[in-house]
Amino acid sequence: MKRRIRLKKYAIHILPIPAVTSDMFEYPIDKNALISCVTRTTPFLVGETDLSKLILPFNDVEDANVPGAFNSAYAREIIRFIKSIPDSVTDLYVCCSKGGSRSPALAAALLKASGRSDRTVWKNPYYVPNKLVYKIMRDELGYYIPWIIVKLKSFDNEMQFKKAKRKGDSGKYERWQILH
Repeated sequence: MKRRIRLKKYAIHILPIPAVTSDMFEYPIDKNALISCVTRTTPFLVGETDLSKLILPFNDVEDANVPGAFNSAYAREIIRFIKSIPDSVTDLYVCCSKGGSRSPALAAALLKASGRSDRTVWKNPYYVPNKLVYKIMRDELGYYIPWIIVKLKSFDNEMQFKKAKRKGDSGKYERWQILH
């Protein structure tokens, strides 16, 4: 079993990449870092900036055999990036296309590695965390989790969505969440 990697407790922001603009970050900019799971970018990210960033595109699939699926190499690259983030960084922005699958899965694994609970993500009915990203990231961080537990978390997440839908509050969610 891998040695557990303990991460700093960042305020983790989950959002879609189109929402990334220069005016959304905590100032000064060197207090922030960003991980993007997609190649799509924004004018702010293309320009010169002091923002620590990792753009690591991988497909939003849950079958490890599909080309471009998340794998251990991607997870290790994310871990290397996080370890290289300057100490001044307090906020970590995690982005994917819509902010609903890859970025919540990554955020959940990072929460676990920083000594916090991932329940905030899995209990949110508007996220559908990518099981493959979550499992591999946790395993690479040294927080092994059996597939059956990941599937149970996913099932509970689906039940949360159905409950929200019955209450009529599905679709009223703004895909932006800060996890402390």
